Amino acid sequence: MRFLFFLILFLLPFQPVFAAVDVALRGQNPVHLEDVYQQDSNIYVAVDDVLPAVGLSGYWDSIAHSFRIKTSRGWALISPASSYLKIADNFYPLQDKPRFIDGRLRVTESFIVNQLSLLTGRSIYFRNLDPDTNTKPEDDKNGLEQFFAFLLNKKTPSSGPLLRAVAIDPGHGGLDTGVVSASGVKEKELNLELAGKLAKKLKMRLGIPIYLSRDGDYEVTAEQRLQAAAHEDVDIWLLLHAQSAFGAETQGVTLFIRPEGEGRQQVAQAEGAVAPASESMQLARELAKAMNEAGIEVLGIIPSSRLSLGQGNLPTVQVEMGFMSNPGELEKLQSADYQNQLVQALYQGIQRFAQLSEE
Repeated sequence: MRFLFFLILFLLPFQPVFAAVDVALRGQNPVHLEDVYQQDSNIYVAVDDVLPAVGLSGYWDSIAHSFRIKTSRGWALISPASSYLKIADNFYPLQDKPRFIDGRLRVTESFIVNQLSLLTGRSIYFRNLDPDTNTKPEDDKNGLEQFFAFLLNKKTPSSGPLLRAVAIDPGHGGLDTGVVSASGVKEKELNLELAGKLAKKLKMRLGIPIYLSRDGDYEVTAEQRLQAAAHEDVDIWLLLHAQSAFGAETQGVTLFIRPEGEGRQQVAQAEGAVAPASESMQLARELAKAMNEAGIEVLGIIPSSRLSLGQGNLPTVQVEMGFMSNPGELEKLQSADYQNQLVQALYQGIQRFAQLSEE
């Protein structure tokens, strides 16, 4: 008996600590929430747990693929595919997008403290009861920035094949499902399926190495995603995603690239010339051209400062392959024929970009 007592005392310090938060309107007793996830230096709390704690209510609108929050100002809408909170015709930017994690839509501390304060008209008390696991050391952040810079600024050899290797990042994975359609289709599954088909096409037709950031349904960190593109022979980095909109009518492919360098534009203007497009822009244009020729609608090429695109000059394009909030487009994205059509267009665009680089 004495041995058992000491054994329990010995094991107590090693029991796992579960994340938890306290939330409430200022001046009210806090509500304790334990269904909390930690990802990418943020904590995520289920929005339908948070709302009652601050005197609000809401529900998931599976048709519009958005969460509706009832407020005194009318209905407020958020979506896992949008970086804005919508109230009537007004849009308010979010620091972090909502995420579907483990089957529930979740929001970060920033949304709770800022956006919910806006909706309630009152200050909100928020306390993370496990703060040490919520942030990364500053050295780790600096290390990641250095890794971005090292990774995405590479020299192309003067001789050799037109295209040495391609890195592909199927977005999301594991508990991070990405967009979830009204019928329950998960973005992470579509991304992985398309990535596998594209990788096979490139290997068969070009005979070059293809590096995937993940080859199964598991979660990867930002650093692990970048490892696929860290190989010295990678000449192109494609990020495959799907998206959603507040309305069910929006459809088409959107291509995101890094913003064109302002410094280069200013130097060119001073010399009375036009700065050449970056290789990322050239790659995006060839992909868009190939998709348009295949009858796939491309909404546009959008410069973006999103972290996933990184920094530097490695040709990089994030392909938002369609809108899962559009039932017709979702059906196409699940179709083997359309997937093959999309993969063929991406392959065609990559091949043309390689030939353009040689010229």
